[in-house]
Amino acid sequence: MNADLIGLSGLITPSLDEMVNVAKEMERQGFTIPLLIGGATTSKTHTAVKIEQNYSGPTVYVQNASRTVGVVAALLSDTQRDDFVARTRKEYETVRIQHGRKKPRTPPVTLEAARDNDFAFDWQAYTPPVAHRLGVQEVEASIETLRNYIDWTPFFMTWSLAGKYPRILEDEVVGVEAQRLFKDANDMLDKLSAEKTLNPRGVVGLFPANRVGDDIEIYRDETRTHVINVSHHLRQQTEKTGFANYCLADFVAPKLSGKADYIGAFAVTGGLERTHWLMPLKRSTMITTKSW
Repeated sequence: MNADLIGLSGLITPSLDEMVNVAKEMERQGFTIPLLIGGATTSKTHTAVKIEQNYSGPTVYVQNASRTVGVVAALLSDTQRDDFVARTRKEYETVRIQHGRKKPRTPPVTLEAARDNDFAFDWQAYTPPVAHRLGVQEVEASIETLRNYIDWTPFFMTWSLAGKYPRILEDEVVGVEAQRLFKDANDMLDKLSAEKTLNPRGVVGLFPANRVGDDIEIYRDETRTHVINVSHHLRQQTEKTGFANYCLADFVAPKLSGKADYIGAFAVTGGLERTHWLMPLKRSTMITTKSW
């Protein structure tokens, strides 16, 4: 391998442990090239406390993609590398010291104690709303309709363009690039809408349900005699003073209350045709996708 450096990006929590494993493996194999850490779940503290100490080579947390060029340039520069690495290691040592000074978290209470302090509610004085249409229903929505509900600010953040929409389009620093990205996105939406290439759809279900302890029993129909599924939930176990140790099941009427309650669930997709649609765009380099 002739790589100049290795970059790890974590989108989900399990990635954090895997990054530690990669750092240990790089150390075991005698690597010396820089290791860059980034992604939604990462942080400078995690990098300093959990990752850097497992690898003797340079380990650097990069907050967002826009800073990557500067970090890489410094790490690959004969004149900047040593000073940059030394400053980073000193900074991470300070982060570890500050992290170590934090007060430890309050030990959790027992599950039994947490259940004794559950959400107190007078179910006898409450009548749950009746679901008028039970079961699973399919829904569809056109791209032309959905585009009116797009929150563009997170979209620009995904591309490392910081700023609120629509003000970002006039930003002195990133405005021009934001306008170009915004146009590209809307051109693609126009194309998808005109050609009906993708067909967004979803399913929503409403079911009779009641709470049993920290679980929610979901029933086939209003007879409530056949359980089709049991939804298990966790209860808060931090020590509370003046507050309940909540569980999501607390907000569904208990079976013993005799009250008929309901639960809902939904699933959506931007279009099951997505894979077939992306392939020609990848080949034409019109779009870049990320896999995690």
